[in-house]
Amino acid sequence: MRKDLLAIGLGMVLSCITVFSSSAQNAVRLHGHVPAAVVRGQARALSRVDDEKTVDLSIGLPLRNRTSLTNLLNQIYDPKSANYGKYLTPQQFTEHFAPTEKDYQEVMEFARKNHLKVTRTHANRMLVDVSGRAADVESAFGVTLNRYQHPTEAREFFAPDREPSVPAGVQIQDIGGLDDYRRPHPHYHLKPGTTPVPLETMLPKAKANAANPNATTGSGPGGDYIGDDFRRAYVPGTTLDGSGQTVALVQFDGYFASDI
Repeated sequence: MRKDLLAIGLGMVLSCITVFSSSAQNAVRLHGHVPAAVVRGQARALSRVDDEKTVDLSIGLPLRNRTSLTNLLNQIYDPKSANYGKYLTPQQFTEHFAPTEKDYQEVMEFARKNHLKVTRTHANRMLVDVSGRAADVESAFGVTLNRYQHPTEAREFFAPDREPSVPAGVQIQDIGGLDDYRRPHPHYHLKPGTTPVPLETMLPKAKANAANPNATTGSGPGGDYIGDDFRRAYVPGTTLDGSGQTVALVQFDGYFASDI
């Protein structure tokens, strides 16, 4: 009897090991989602994130035909190339290099199966915005979300305890929103006692400083630097006015086209 029970127990253990190994082999571990302060042990763990906390994520998909895209970009900026200056439209870029519609649908299906709500989709199929309970996020990506004491700021933050894993067949490159370790900080500071000055009062001083190439202060109020000061510093005497030039704004995940 003892031998039979031992055999059954051993079989169950081996079965569990086999299932776990199969699952691990079918998963892909992503990278770069755990803050360095957590990896190095500089942030003190406080507790787990509440299961019911709402977590908003942006799931990024990888581009297709990366080698062809790199070659095309080199040609677009090479004056000797026949493709010099021939920029793609958003539709052309999506057609040739964006994730396929099939891959996009599979990512959304993966989210829904894990009880994550798709909150926004994007025409170029590079992002899927989702929202869900912290417990469901943990289950979907094989992580534990913990609260930590920030090592340099007087606040707490949340982050995963390990890198997230996703099914090998689902095209997911990165996941934005798994932590709030970094927060935007304004670097613009108004000088004490400085009040907004009407443009008409600034122009005379700006013109006066323009005639003095050795000016050590800006032409704005309180000696602040304004646009013309940088023009004189970096391209003095230029006749360029922007005609025929193109300005490109490079944006990353989590932005709205209307903001641009």
